[in-house]
Amino acid sequence: MKRGILLLSALMMSLLSLSFANAQTGVESGTPFGHGNDSIQCRRNITFYKTYHQSKNYKDAYDFWKKVYDACPAASKDTYIIGAELLNWKADQAQTPEEKKEWTNQLMEMYDTRIKYFGDDADNGIDYILGNKISDYMRLMGNESDYNMIYDWLSPVVKEMGAETDPLALSQFAYASMAKMFMDPSLKAKYVDDHMMVDGYYDQKIKEYQAAGNNNAVEAYSNYRQNAQAMFAQSGAASCDIMEQVYGPQVEAHKADKEFLSKTIALMQSVGCTESDVYFAMSEHLFNIEPTADAATGIANKAFKENNYSRAREYYEKAIDLSTDQSKTGEIYYMLAVMSYKQNSYSAARNYANQAMANKSGFGAPLLLIANMYAATAKSVYPDDPILQRIVYCLAVDKAQRAKAIDSTVASEANQLINTYSQHFPTKEDVFMHPDLNAGATFTVGGWIGETTTIRTR
Repeated sequence: MKRGILLLSALMMSLLSLSFANAQTGVESGTPFGHGNDSIQCRRNITFYKTYHQSKNYKDAYDFWKKVYDACPAASKDTYIIGAELLNWKADQAQTPEEKKEWTNQLMEMYDTRIKYFGDDADNGIDYILGNKISDYMRLMGNESDYNMIYDWLSPVVKEMGAETDPLALSQFAYASMAKMFMDPSLKAKYVDDHMMVDGYYDQKIKEYQAAGNNNAVEAYSNYRQNAQAMFAQSGAASCDIMEQVYGPQVEAHKADKEFLSKTIALMQSVGCTESDVYFAMSEHLFNIEPTADAATGIANKAFKENNYSRAREYYEKAIDLSTDQSKTGEIYYMLAVMSYKQNSYSAARNYANQAMANKSGFGAPLLLIANMYAATAKSVYPDDPILQRIVYCLAVDKAQRAKAIDSTVASEANQLINTYSQHFPTKEDVFMHPDLNAGATFTVGGWIGETTTIRTR
């Protein structure tokens, strides 16, 4: 009898083992497809949902997809690629906000499940998955998106992966930081730090791909970087006060860090903080490490501010010699023009202004400077003829109109000058009393100016 009980127990264990082998899902077994019949069913359901998905029958595709997702979530990345499409479709088909939110939550959970099973994928890992998750979240939630939550999703990943973070995720991280700053202005300094970090990562990858000759990747990262920089420029965070608050305490610690100094100086130049003590100090440190155009410009700007014009000219000229960027070269020539104007060296100032425009296309500020110089010297050009003095203002207006035509950023200032200087045009009576003048005729202004204009009256 004892022997029979033992045989019966062995038979039951065998049957249980067979049943376990023939009916165990991927979730239960920790395998991609499961075992036995469950494995067969998982593969069958994969075929069904893919077939229905391919024919755009999302309703039936979803039913079979859900079975795969619940039973064998580790079977394939396709489960999540197609699943994102199906769940987005479900959310878009929702009849009420509550229903849409429920489908959105399911979609977010699906991305979390993908991270669980495929987050360590070499090509499309956690950062890539989060980038897609956040894109879908922001699209579906719109103005109700929680940027604190997005920031918290991404922050540990960006911290761990650095420059290797997917570029879309980096872009979303910077955007979330900016959105947090809009909600809480006390976070401006944090956003500046986050932006600089992301910009540095983009710059690093661009250089790596340039060295590798991967032009497509260079273009992609460059586009991400340009978008982030444009976003930063328009954010309102880039005030000189914030720049000094963020980078002032870091000057001493980074005085030998060429890369940090170069990037920070470029950032401060981009937002117009070129009269800051922090900018001046960093420029001096960078020039001591390696003379660059930006560093020389910073030293020159400091000397200019202190009315040390000889030192300013020396370093502006060094900056021009070191510059490899024509646009920046044009801006340096403009600073030389402004300095010469302040010294009443008008011919030199105009020469520098023309060189500024030759190097930087669409640069309107030098034309406005020339307009101001012409107006300022009208009396000295024709000290004994008030009517001819007034014609000089016609030439000044020509310059302001040209500036506005080529550079929309100076349109407001140009319009002010046009309105002001037009009031100085000669009257019809003035022209009538001057026998050699006619309204609408050309006139060459003499003296140091030597340019032609059209006589207009007010």
